[in-house]
Amino acid sequence: MALGLMVMAGVLQFVSRLVEGNTTTLKVTRLEQDIRTLMDIMLQDIRRAGQFPEGVADLGAPIRFMQDQPAAPMIDGQPLRDGLVGSVLSYAYRDTDGKLVSGRFAHDAKAGTILMHTGTASAAEAISDSAFMTVTELQFQAARTQVKSGALTVATPAVQIRIVGRLKSDPAIERTQVGRMTWRNPVVSP
Repeated sequence: MALGLMVMAGVLQFVSRLVEGNTTTLKVTRLEQDIRTLMDIMLQDIRRAGQFPEGVADLGAPIRFMQDQPAAPMIDGQPLRDGLVGSVLSYAYRDTDGKLVSGRFAHDAKAGTILMHTGTASAAEAISDSAFMTVTELQFQAARTQVKSGALTVATPAVQIRIVGRLKSDPAIERTQVGRMTWRNPVVSP
């Protein structure tokens, strides 16, 4: 009987450690998936930066093109330039209906949460789950390629995004996701 109890205790201890290991694996997997989802949301929205419906009609008229294009993207309130690093990315675009002339979109992190500022809305929306994880770092690093054509400069901005997140329940578990994207729409300037 004592031998049976010892065997049962050993099996229970083994099962307990197995369940604990699986729980940790599930938490890490969810953290990685949540950070990857945040990255995808941000990349998809940023890709639209600089889009405006008049762009095709304005191709033969560079002055009108420059007047119609939305404001250039910025990091921490500064125009994008090669190597610029910061924690807030803001940009603008107009949908096909031509609206949103003065609204800007932005991503930043405050109090361990990634916030998305949507156009002319007054309050930012949290797009990360603050009950599950803490975002310890949100970093944007700019890269910019440009070509001079006569009196005009055509720049193609790019940005590398770095997100670092930790589990709320176990801060020792941390994951990092890095993504890079190039704007679909170049910025034309004199």
